Amino acid sequence: MSDKKKIQPGKRVEITEEGSLGLLALGDVGLREWREVRNKLTKGKSYEEEE
Repeated sequence: MSDKKKIQPGKRVEITEEGSLGLLALGDVGLREWREVRNKLTKGKSYEEEE
């Protein structure tokens, strides 16, 4: 039996501003969702404030 984890369709995950490797593993879908969350959280902040 394989030790690999399977992604359950419809399972909700928490997306943080920092992101995660799990989101990256989802490919473009995970990346788009992470960017949306990040943009909402950083809206109004300047580039210098983020560093």
